[in-house]
Amino acid sequence: MKHPEEVVRDFNKSDEEMLQQSDVLLSSFIKNKDAFIIRFPHLADPFATEWGNATKAAREILPDYASLAAQTSESDSLEMLMDEGRNLFQMLMLYTQLAFPNHALALRTMGQSQYEASRKSQLKLPALLRTANKEASKPEYKVALMDKGMTEAEINSLKTLADRIVNQDLALQNAKKERSLDANERITALNKIWERMALVCNCAKLIFQNDASRYNLFLLSDSDSNASKTEETTTHLENAK
Repeated sequence: MKHPEEVVRDFNKSDEEMLQQSDVLLSSFIKNKDAFIIRFPHLADPFATEWGNATKAAREILPDYASLAAQTSESDSLEMLMDEGRNLFQMLMLYTQLAFPNHALALRTMGQSQYEASRKSQLKLPALLRTANKEASKPEYKVALMDKGMTEAEINSLKTLADRIVNQDLALQNAKKERSLDANERITALNKIWERMALVCNCAKLIFQNDASRYNLFLLSDSDSNASKTEETTTHLENAK
């Protein structure tokens, strides 16, 4: 089955610059609308009204930095939970060493050998914490751990944190998908405006071919002033990391 094409900008300048140019071109088009309609009847009303409404609607769509802020917030929350999970696991290892000195099997059973491979993974760390909770909850370990000072609440928190990390990772993945959807909506809306601008400017070349002053009013510039085109077209690639 054919994959849908990724939505990319049809222009190179920043969104704000493009929308500003849209305002200027629309104003010039309205002032010269009669000349356009004579040669191109399909540019009659409600063309100008729809163009203006599209520009206004595009401005109301939140910019990418707003979506990125939401994604970053979820990412920060996840990292805080991961840090809590790492600290709690290290606490368990300390109490295990105190309760079972020179007992390598106890440490291995709790998952010590898997810690380095799991500590930075939001997928592996929850599994490690659950395993640690399951083992630490066994009577032969739990009594000894609590005798050395680890509380039952801390042992139970191993599973609680595992669940919270999984839920927060889900929230982060959803935020990434929402950012991608927001980007598609924004770019699609902007491309529709650019299409109208390009249409009018192309028509103007015929209409004002003998009128240099008005011909110059409808020159469509597309300078790559700040390389904004890459702002969101790489969203899918970054989200896949």
